[in-house]
Amino acid sequence: MKNLNIFLYICLVRYKALNHILKKFKKHNISLILDMEDSAQDIFDHKNTIKLKKQSREGLKYLNDKNILEGINTFVRINSESTEFYQEDISTIKKVINDKPFIKGIFLPKVEEYAQIKKCYDQISTNERNKVSIVPIIETQKGLNNIENIISKDKNNNIIEYVHYGHYDYCLDSNFWPFPEPYHISYWELIEKISKIVSFHEKKYVHTPFPLIENENIYWSSIHVMKEKLSMNEINLSLVNIDMNYIDLPEKIKKVKLKKISDDFSYKKMFAEKIINEYLNNKSKNKSFSLSRNRFIPPHLYLAAKKFLEKNE
Repeated sequence: MKNLNIFLYICLVRYKALNHILKKFKKHNISLILDMEDSAQDIFDHKNTIKLKKQSREGLKYLNDKNILEGINTFVRINSESTEFYQEDISTIKKVINDKPFIKGIFLPKVEEYAQIKKCYDQISTNERNKVSIVPIIETQKGLNNIENIISKDKNNNIIEYVHYGHYDYCLDSNFWPFPEPYHISYWELIEKISKIVSFHEKKYVHTPFPLIENENIYWSSIHVMKEKLSMNEINLSLVNIDMNYIDLPEKIKKVKLKKISDDFSYKKMFAEKIINEYLNNKSKNKSFSLSRNRFIPPHLYLAAKKFLEKNE
């Protein structure tokens, strides 16, 4: 589809198995977000998280050393500035880029002030060889409230090309339950607010990961909403899983009728229990998220479900 760009999140933990996979995506001109943050953590075991973060940094160096990233539009999502892992991520990326400049930009989590973006850029981009763009991830209430100020301050520096919305972190930070999904009115109200500010300042909006697995109809209907109702000329989608049905536009798109989120307590309780069970039953030892038959379940969704049940015991 014309003006549809896909950014695919890739977990770096099992990095030696990625060579064949990445060649496949290179063929279809898919941009990669090599993830050193959410996909490299264990919310139940901090020692294992430290191990996974180290493996991710090793994975980035391995892919770079083997020239696997050459010719692929590659970004890296690092850990936020407030974490113990941020500085090690910065050091690793500087070394990797100075060796071979395959990385185009950095996805920076939890951005709430422009100073965070400038600091990250200055730490990495010390010469012409290692200049990168910074993609602020807006995923807290403070970040969203300050988004216009953040973007407007980049007018002279031009560090920002894309702005990414992190729906799951934002919903967790906002104490939502359940989280709005692509068939909810409130979901698109959030997207409209963010994307219009981004567009007004002549930056490119990158959509939050699509959460529903093997649901091509809602996927393509979502693209229709962005194109027709939100007037996006360029649609940049982020995904955590992909098949060819996410690339080839179907002949006919069945529009999804948007609805309000149910306020029924029994439904909220039942859905929270379902999310917790599916997360625990499908979670991989080396990843923080789960993939059930029907949905991508990030740790934020699991934590919000637990919080809701504990609050209402």
